[in-house]
Order: sequence, then structure tokens, then C-alpha cells
Amino acid sequence: MSADQYEQRRGFERALHDGVQQQLVALAVNLQLARGLCDSEPGAVAPFLEELRRDVHAALDDVRQLGHDIYPPVLTDHGVAEALRSAGVRVNGAGVGRHPADVEATVYFACLGAGAVRLWEDEGSLRYEALD
Repeated sequence: MSADQYEQRRGFERALHDGVQQQLVALAVNLQLARGLCDSEPGAVAPFLEELRRDVHAALDDVRQLGHDIYPPVLTDHGVAEALRSAGVRVNGAGVGRHPADVEATVYFACLGAGAVRLWEDEGSLRYEALD
């Protein structure tokens, strides 16, 4: 694993721990508070629940973004060359066809930290080489 790949994985871990996990913990605490408001201040429940609804949607957006960062939909939809391009990697590999999802994912993550790569097919296999 390269230093770039390691840092990327650490970034995902931090995003889960410091971001999404903290949002979900706060939501759990606030739901408990909302339960208490039902008995003590019923009129305050509706606005508080609306705030919680917004917080849930924010957490869902963060989970979607994290999922996109971990495994971008463009990889599934358009293949490894387009996914690498969308990640800012210069790709020399016109005419490279689609390959099994596990092959494309392996090449994508192996090339992700490179500035430029060459992709080609050799006897039905997908090959790659970092150019810098």
C-alpha cells in the first residue's frame, strides 16, 4: 500500500469516526431528548423533530458522499478509465473496454494516487502502468 493509499484510507476512517459516527450519536441523544419533551413540553416537540429531520438528512448526505468517495458510482456506470479521469488521473487508454467489477476496482484503487496511467488490454486482461 502506498503512502497516498494509506492516507486516503485514514481519511475515510476519520470521516466515519469524526463525522458520521458523531452525527449519529448526536441524533440518538436528541431523540432521547425529544422523548422527554413529549411528556414535559408537548408544544416543543414538533419544532425539535423538524430539526432532527434536517439532521438525519445531513447525516444521510454525508454517508452518500463517503460512499461515493470509497467506491464512486462512475466506476460501476462507466468503467475504470472514466472513473480515474473523474478522480483527476490522466489516462492514456483509448478503447479499453469493460471488465469484471472486481478487476476494474482493483485497477482503479491501484492507480488512484498516480498522476497519469496507461491502460491497455492484453489477451483479454486489463493491464495498467503508472506513468509518473
